[in-house]
Amino acid sequence: MNRQQGDQSPSVQPISADDLKKIMTEDSAEAVRLLIQKADELGKELSKKLTTSQIRNIFGEVRSIEQEVGLEEKTLPLNVQRRLLMLKPKMAYQVGRFGNNDALSALVKTLSDAINLIGNDVRRFHTFVDLFEAILAYHRRYGGKTS
Repeated sequence: MNRQQGDQSPSVQPISADDLKKIMTEDSAEAVRLLIQKADELGKELSKKLTTSQIRNIFGEVRSIEQEVGLEEKTLPLNVQRRLLMLKPKMAYQVGRFGNNDALSALVKTLSDAINLIGNDVRRFHTFVDLFEAILAYHRRYGGKTS
């Protein structure tokens, strides 16, 4: 059945603001467990409705940004902060390109909200990358299509 009108399947929900804040800002084992749990839940839902190609461009850009962060950095360089913020309109474009897919919208909302919590904090940036990697890993684990 087409995902247009009449489809009663529940929409995919982004990670809640409270959970995302805990994941992104707390440096604890509990926050890591929450990251894994929420990535598992979201990845599972995304696997039913998204192909890898629908998120490949976003992940590729995150990987490219990650290459600009040195191991010794105490704060994120301004160019990295800028590229992270500019990722938000690129993700919005992807949502529009794929017909406002609710699963892609949930992923983009989660990632955008996470970006808002990074600021210039290197640890939070790495947590963001870990979260995205975990979501993709679970997407694949639950049978997310590769094309």
